[in-house]
Amino acid sequence: MRRFDPPAYLTDLDHVPGGRQQWDEFVSLCFKSSIDVQKAVLSSDQTKPGTVQFFDPKQYDAKTTLVEQPIVWNAFPKTLILKFGRDRALQEADSLWPLSPYDAYHKPYDSALPAQRLMLAKTKVWFRPLDEYCEWFVERDPATGRIARVTFTSEPPEYWTAIFGGSVNIDDGVSYRFSGNPEYAAHLYRELTGKPVEVDDLRVKVPFGGLQVGDYNPNNKWNTTHGIAHLNCPPNSIGAEIRLGADATILRQRHDGTPVTSPDELICCSRYGGANRNSDPTIGATVNALARLKAMVTLVNPVGLYMDDIDLTGWELPDGIAPAECIRIVRGEPGRIERLVVEVPPETGRSLSDLMIGGVPLRWGGQIAECITVKLVGGATDLRTVSNDRIECVGQACVLRSDTRLLRAIDIGTNIPPGLMPAFSEPHSHDGRGAGPAVVATLNYSRRAHGGI
Repeated sequence: MRRFDPPAYLTDLDHVPGGRQQWDEFVSLCFKSSIDVQKAVLSSDQTKPGTVQFFDPKQYDAKTTLVEQPIVWNAFPKTLILKFGRDRALQEADSLWPLSPYDAYHKPYDSALPAQRLMLAKTKVWFRPLDEYCEWFVERDPATGRIARVTFTSEPPEYWTAIFGGSVNIDDGVSYRFSGNPEYAAHLYRELTGKPVEVDDLRVKVPFGGLQVGDYNPNNKWNTTHGIAHLNCPPNSIGAEIRLGADATILRQRHDGTPVTSPDELICCSRYGGANRNSDPTIGATVNALARLKAMVTLVNPVGLYMDDIDLTGWELPDGIAPAECIRIVRGEPGRIERLVVEVPPETGRSLSDLMIGGVPLRWGGQIAECITVKLVGGATDLRTVSNDRIECVGQACVLRSDTRLLRAIDIGTNIPPGLMPAFSEPHSHDGRGAGPAVVATLNYSRRAHGGI
């Protein structure tokens, strides 16, 4: 492969001098950084140094054909379901939360607590609590509150930094700076939102999260309170996708030598990604399964996060309006959708609040998200060519004794904090006494399980 292309082969970087080359350099650096981490992990193993099974398709000379493996999950955040239950989760999903107290991995979504929302008065930085690589913005009639339009996106924030200009942190001490074209970025915002967006609206005014004054601000008002252009939930990024793919190629085992393969246990054992999401455990387990086939693994060009499909089963509208008339792909293409607008044709005089999904009136954008699947595409080649030993877990899964739904990963070798208990039983625990009763983690969230369709 000669270069990494923009997600969904989008052409915006043609309007940025050197834009395509910079994107290629950035993605290459993400691959290199992730591969370097795996080299360090494998070389530290006491058994024998292993072969990094994650590869940069620009650098690796495969001996056999690359087999593509789509990895698909539901767009509605499972973390919200686990923490709040579906009714409140739908409300929270349509809300904006303050950025500063966000801590997805250790205290999942504690920023939803009302007292912490007061932090907004200090930070004035919003994000959407939608961590499945698909986010949405609901537009309502200001007079009636009826839903007029819901816009979904899976475009990564780094891509928009590449368009506007600014720095992106890849790893500790590793970053990339895009030159960008701020005027074109503002033009694209105006085109997508229909609002009078100015260049200065998109700049960082006060440093936060490693961003400096003048850099592109992915949490600007036109991508939070006033509209949507791309993903802005902290875990939703290309860099995180690539790093997760690399981390998941490490083969893991428990203390007694038995392999770890189940999605929820594996993600806690390896300490990568968010354990309570639909996406990360699914991605990690699928990639790890390819690695266990002794294959070399990568992410397929163009590396991106995409909406794969929207299921219109059970959708009903009055006056004979066909649900398919309400779906419009704005950026990307079927199977590789980056921006999707759901809106009843204005000439019908109806709104999305007239839509019934599974016999239930539409009240929240998340009801549509439950019908959407998201994906990335992995690739495997040279099967049965790599022989790596399994490495012991670096983390273990725990749950609150009072609430066994949310997984918490803690480092191996540390004492389990009061109020927590192991989430998975083992033949022999790390202290030799057994882990106690197994706790079955919640499966991948689906609307058919929760929406009755």
